[in-house]
Amino acid sequence: MIYKALAEIILAASLVQIFPVDAGVVESYSKLPTAASRYSVNISELVKMAYPTFPIAENINLPPKKIRPESMGVVTAAASALVQDAKSGAVLYEKNAAEPRSIGSVTKLMTALVFLSANPDLNQEVFLVSEDLREGGRQHVPINKIITVKDLLLASLVSSDNSATAAIARLSGLSENDFVAKMNQKAIEIGMTETNFSDPTGLSSENRATAHDVVALLHTALENENIRLATEQAATTITDKDGSVYQLENTNELLIGFINQNPYKIVGGKTGYLPEAGYCLGVQMEKDSGKDIFVVVLGSDSLAGRLNDVKALTVWAYQTYEW
Repeated sequence: MIYKALAEIILAASLVQIFPVDAGVVESYSKLPTAASRYSVNISELVKMAYPTFPIAENINLPPKKIRPESMGVVTAAASALVQDAKSGAVLYEKNAAEPRSIGSVTKLMTALVFLSANPDLNQEVFLVSEDLREGGRQHVPINKIITVKDLLLASLVSSDNSATAAIARLSGLSENDFVAKMNQKAIEIGMTETNFSDPTGLSSENRATAHDVVALLHTALENENIRLATEQAATTITDKDGSVYQLENTNELLIGFINQNPYKIVGGKTGYLPEAGYCLGVQMEKDSGKDIFVVVLGSDSLAGRLNDVKALTVWAYQTYEW
């Protein structure tokens, strides 16, 4: 029995060194057993001390579970691609996602974000001037036609109008260089660590970001109600003060496809294209009201290619993972 008592003393002493609990509690187990209790040492209490349990944190965002471990992804035409769970941040698929690439008009999300951060009056009446005119794409509103700031945003984000986007930067009251500086500052603030912006419209091939950074941009931009509501619309109209109506069709053609029908929903996103960038698209997808993912493709080989890439990656992710 002496050996048994010594063993208990040694065990208790080791627990004091390993686990920073009240020494008095451990000491109670290290005393020599009395005649009445020498055959009943409470080992379960020692085990509880050695292996304490902790409460499970509430509202923890667990990553989705891969239920098809043999599936490694899909073949994409894009040079870079990324699928990321929106809540946990877990990467579900990536291809050259850390490689900076030209992003074209995906840039317009940052332009809108910086402009709206100043809380402008969206009902203010404004008009385009000749210095706003930009080549590339379609100009939807003629110069000197009075529309609202909100309508300018719609033209920029829905139909990717370059002239409307240039007007937004001008109406900020900043020079273009100062506006671009704020875009780059905002990029740093939201974690776009490998991004550089050179102009507000996306016409510069020097507007570059990684797929990871585009996800960070989508995550922040789509939290803004005005940006989200604009980029989820397949089409809309704006009307100038004279009553002329202008049709805006979204450059994201996925909005009129099956990928935006129950159980899927496109929360929002933005297209981009330049010869140097290829065809780009970043979207936030939702399935079954809560299973949200970001899907980004950069440098796809064609318009159809970027659409097929995003569709394939979206369906693959929801078939391969369980939330």
